Amino acid sequence: MTTETFFTNEVIDLDLLPKYEDIQLSRPHPDYWKIICINLFIFFGLLGITIGILLFFVDEVKPNAKWIIPLYFALLAIFLLLFRASFKKRGYAIRAHDVIYKSGVIAESTIIVPLNRIQHIELNEGIFSRMYKLGSLQLFTAGGQTGHIHISGIAIDEAKRIRDLLLKKIDLLENPITELNPNE
Repeated sequence: MTTETFFTNEVIDLDLLPKYEDIQLSRPHPDYWKIICINLFIFFGLLGITIGILLFFVDEVKPNAKWIIPLYFALLAIFLLLFRASFKKRGYAIRAHDVIYKSGVIAESTIIVPLNRIQHIELNEGIFSRMYKLGSLQLFTAGGQTGHIHISGIAIDEAKRIRDLLLKKIDLLENPITELNPNE
């Protein structure tokens, strides 16, 4: 008597799958907003100095000052509002088999990377991040640039714990511990 195996390809009930939208995401540290503001003000400060020099020294630009200066302040306000809204929308979660990162205001993006796709992890601390004891984790994936995750604004101690946890999980995935049978 022969036993035959039949190929089956059952339909998955999507309502029974866990929903990533229901996951409670960790938010960036509140001090990360200060770092964003510092970077914005440095950029707009340099831009303001450049505009000021142009308005002062280039005669062709002087007549346009009545619309350049209000445009400069409008852009500053828009950038502050967009970055603030973006800051409030960011979040991440480390789960048993994957990492989730959500960001974006206009174009909202959710990236879910399985742990077995992570190639390596970087922990970065910028100049201003170090002042506030914050860091960024960058997860590089086998899928190329589109699968990379960059999570900024994590307390440095927590970022180190997450990095170490992920490295251990990745190591276990790559090198599973197999029990040896002493009778073999």
